[in-house]
Amino acid sequence: MIDQAKKDHVFQITINTNERNTFDNQAFAALGAALNTARDDDSVKVVQITGAGDKFFSNGFEPTMFLDKSYDYILDCLAPVMEATSNLLVFPKPVVTFLNGHCMGVGSVVALFTDYRIMVDGKARFGFPESQIGLNFPSVPGFVLKELVGPRNARAILFSGKPYKAKEALELGLIDEALPEEEARKSLERYCNQFRDMAMESVLGIKKSLIDYLRPMAENLSQGDAERLASTIAAANGQEGMRSIIERRRPVFK
Repeated sequence: MIDQAKKDHVFQITINTNERNTFDNQAFAALGAALNTARDDDSVKVVQITGAGDKFFSNGFEPTMFLDKSYDYILDCLAPVMEATSNLLVFPKPVVTFLNGHCMGVGSVVALFTDYRIMVDGKARFGFPESQIGLNFPSVPGFVLKELVGPRNARAILFSGKPYKAKEALELGLIDEALPEEEARKSLERYCNQFRDMAMESVLGIKKSLIDYLRPMAENLSQGDAERLASTIAAANGQEGMRSIIERRRPVFK
């Protein structure tokens, strides 16, 4: 489901849930547990996250988890999602994502909450399609997105729901590198190796200085984000959006 391995100072997490690497609540619980393991291992200086295979980093939420479910059930399902993503947002060590395939929805939020994003320049797309499937977009990742690409680009990205090619994502500031696969893997290694000989005090101290301001915002807004997201998923248009993903068609909203 969520594979993990360690190589020297690098803790490797691989999303390996199904052919599209979608996330359900159990996958997020496993992601959270893997992050805790990496956090507590004093020999780990950097975490690397990628997707199994070469087609999907993650295609977002597993839609069957939400189909024909009540608001209360959906809200319960979102608890491990919020816990794992909040953990990732303020994770004390650097995190590098290797986007080796399509990255959509909550998969893109996972990538957004990391420090570096390296994307293979090919068929893969990076996007936030919530507006196209009848959902809202939570405030915390919305803030992080605005910080990353600016308010104007954030508006365009979220309201359009467009899936961006690697070079387009790089131009917008969504990612740090857009490279052919072999070069991208070498770049991933370089990003991770920059921390190998660095003092742990520097690694932790610099990361802390970059993320501390996010903590109170995340603590204050996460529960409301979960409630609003659950409400839109449970609504008729949100259910139509989930059904359209499963049936691989365009949704028809009322």
